[in-house]
Amino acid sequence: MAKVSKRGGFSDRYNIKTENTTIQVKEFDKRTRIQIQNMLSEMYQEVYLHKTYWGNEDIQEFFRYILGTVYAELVDTREKIDDDSIWQMINNTILFDEYDDVLTVMEAIVQYWDRYMRDSRGFKYYNPYDKCYQSISLFQLVNEYLKREYIGYRFVDGQLTPITDDIEIEAINQAINIKYEPVRIHLSKANKLMADRNAPDYENSIKESISAVEALCEILTEIKGKEATLGKMLKLLDDRGIEIHSGLKSAFNVLYGYTSDANGIRHAGNIGGPASTFEEAKYMLVSCSAFINYLIGVSAD
Repeated sequence: MAKVSKRGGFSDRYNIKTENTTIQVKEFDKRTRIQIQNMLSEMYQEVYLHKTYWGNEDIQEFFRYILGTVYAELVDTREKIDDDSIWQMINNTILFDEYDDVLTVMEAIVQYWDRYMRDSRGFKYYNPYDKCYQSISLFQLVNEYLKREYIGYRFVDGQLTPITDDIEIEAINQAINIKYEPVRIHLSKANKLMADRNAPDYENSIKESISAVEALCEILTEIKGKEATLGKMLKLLDDRGIEIHSGLKSAFNVLYGYTSDANGIRHAGNIGGPASTFEEAKYMLVSCSAFINYLIGVSAD
């Protein structure tokens, strides 16, 4: 028999039967799994405009993607795929499998639907020239669910990342979406290297984060080559009237020194100690993103 489980409801609000508020990272409770399941079911209807699956080639293509790419099962393109079998497969994963399988399936589905929405809805959904969504993206919608269910992951740059702080997420997304392509590329690589659950590369993630700052400074100072060290570029920005608070400049020079020396990040091998950690990579990605946003702000004044 179904039991009431509503966040913010009477029982939860008055601590009679409280809902879970512990950040879930490697264990998802039953309520959370069901909410993920319900979210995907609702989004499926909205993405495909409540169309029936049988005669719709777009939906059939989605089913083939789930079957062949996500689950690596045989796909017979001569046959129509029944939606019951596909959703039974997805729902079994969400309800009963390990947390990483749940995240893998959810990430794959939302990424696929985002691409489909860009292609099918065009400018009504996404503006490719300004690289921005017209209202709210599917990734943002999912992030609201993840936040509400206390799941310790968020979509950042289209990829699930173990970051839970809204301010950190906003700093990264703001920096990734600036107009300078070299900066965006470095930050996107840093996020992907850190967020790869199968083979995370924290050292190179840190390198990409600091390289994003270097790339922006090169653009703002218009110098390159051996002269384009971060320390010199920050000083040159000062000389050109772009005032950077001395404390921030000093702090970031220290961080830059850290990436030059610690764990051999900018040298061959692991010089100077053990491999970098997720916490270090996350800190550098957030810090570099925030500093990039700061530089953009002061250079525009």
